[in-house]
Amino acid sequence: MKSRIIIYTAALMLWILQAGKADAQSLSDNGIFYHSFSSPWAYSLNPALFPKGVSSYTTLPRTNINVSLPFSYSDLGIQYDNERQVAVMNLTDFLNKMYERKFRTSANVDMNVLGVGYSLGERLKLGVDAGIRTSSITTLPIEVTRLLTEGNLNANRRLELGTTMLSHTMAYAYASVGLTYVHPDIPLSLGARFNLLDGIQIASIDKIALDVLTSADTSSMMIEMDYMARLGGIMNVQLDDLNKTELKFSFPRNFGFTFDLGASFSLFDMLDVSASILDVGPGMRWSQNIQVLVPKEGKVVIPYDGFDIERIRDTAYIRNKVDSLLDKINYRIDEEEFWYAPPTKAYVGASFTAFNMLRFGYLFHGEWSNGWFRPSGAEGIFRCNNTISLHANLFGWFEAGVANSISYDGEKANFLNPGILLSFNPGKSVQLYVAVDYVSSIYAVDMRSAHVYLGMNILHFND
Repeated sequence: MKSRIIIYTAALMLWILQAGKADAQSLSDNGIFYHSFSSPWAYSLNPALFPKGVSSYTTLPRTNINVSLPFSYSDLGIQYDNERQVAVMNLTDFLNKMYERKFRTSANVDMNVLGVGYSLGERLKLGVDAGIRTSSITTLPIEVTRLLTEGNLNANRRLELGTTMLSHTMAYAYASVGLTYVHPDIPLSLGARFNLLDGIQIASIDKIALDVLTSADTSSMMIEMDYMARLGGIMNVQLDDLNKTELKFSFPRNFGFTFDLGASFSLFDMLDVSASILDVGPGMRWSQNIQVLVPKEGKVVIPYDGFDIERIRDTAYIRNKVDSLLDKINYRIDEEEFWYAPPTKAYVGASFTAFNMLRFGYLFHGEWSNGWFRPSGAEGIFRCNNTISLHANLFGWFEAGVANSISYDGEKANFLNPGILLSFNPGKSVQLYVAVDYVSSIYAVDMRSAHVYLGMNILHFND
């Protein structure tokens, strides 16, 4: 029976490893705390993973920074030409590589201000957290460069911008209350958490589609465009009587909510299988300083009859071209309130623990950029990765972990995306930890992504 369960688990992992590469979008996150022996941050990833043997904990302010870029220094392909004594870059090769990668960049900052957890007897655990999160993802329309280099002669062309959602940035505050239930008869834990959210600021280009059409005699082009952009939050941009931009700020009151659900099951006190889904729900109702930019009447048609390159330094000519373009975009601004959610995240994990000292783990992490319940007209991006990890525990006084994920960026699979965790626990009561959860390469010139944690926790174990 035991060997059969292990075989089934291994087969499930292999299937998820293959499925995780299907969408060609990877995450710079190994989830290195998920299989930790006693870190409360496992609880933040799955509300069923309250630290075992802990009667209470307090998480002091934690900084979590995650940055992912579309290229590394080596991708620039810069070479030094000794004859001309200049640095040379092959722009065509670079743009082709960026086109394959969709030229996407993302950044996330999580400031957890305070968290506490209590064991309410043997069956119930309580967890409370509060903090501020900022998430952003941007895709530059690299296809436009192909239009400039390859042209549009005798053919109509839809520009593949990498995504219909070019840019999305959102900052919000959160306060969470969760309960974990431990079943009295079977090794099963169930967790649920309610997240109260308050939006601080949002700026999003939710949709943009471009079709370039060539006239029959190839003398001119037309651009058909459909778009939607949103802005809202505490910042209000206004023009005063002198046409100077004036920024006004107010206290955030864009409230909303999401839910987290999780489960964990143990076999033979060694094999643990768990899963969670985070931030399921409508998100925040944005009601402050709302501006939704959309076309007035369906798609926008913009005729284009050329550009006089010799007048590129003529500021009046450039200004007229820009004013003409803005006039042809033919937009309207709506001020209707809308709902917008943070990314919905899913985790599926399995681990094997030996002698309460070594733990081998696997983790699938998927993420929907705009949540499951996106507003009308908004598109989403699904990203995921698969991680294997090893944690070592020395009598509860010291823990070290290493992790590595298998990622796929649309061009090739990358089998080396390591991370490391060090946690010093003097007296088994204070945790001082630092983690480089994910780097895209161990070589600085090849590095495109990094994910760093830093902080301290206070633990109280059961007698």
